[in-house]
Amino acid sequence: SKRAIPVCIRAYIYQCRDLPAADSNGTSDPYVQAWDMSEKTKKTQVIEDNNNPLYYEVMELEYEVRDINDLESYPPFILDVYDSDTGLLDSSDDYLARAIVEPEDCSISIQSQFEEDRNLEIPMTPRWHPLRFQEG
Repeated sequence: SKRAIPVCIRAYIYQCRDLPAADSNGTSDPYVQAWDMSEKTKKTQVIEDNNNPLYYEVMELEYEVRDINDLESYPPFILDVYDSDTGLLDSSDDYLARAIVEPEDCSISIQSQFEEDRNLEIPMTPRWHPLRFQEG
């Protein structure tokens, strides 16, 4: 059996659209949180009062895979969208939606850590991924 290979996935978080309203003013204060194999939480900035937030941020996610060239060996990427609450009455963030993104559905370019121009990479063409909303 193959050993697990640590990989760093650079995820480009561009935008969300048509998010549900979580606040009384009809909007949300959304941010995206990603899960990986590290204990560190990966979050975007909070975009206030916006149901169609634009992020244009990059997250680095750590995973272990069996075959770096076989996308089917990668786990799905889990991205959760929350509404940030900083109010006096309710300071717990509300869960809005989740995207479960299969690696084979992504625009992916695989780069070796030995490539010198790693930081000059041009991101791939963005793709929309559906959100699953909490029934409620």
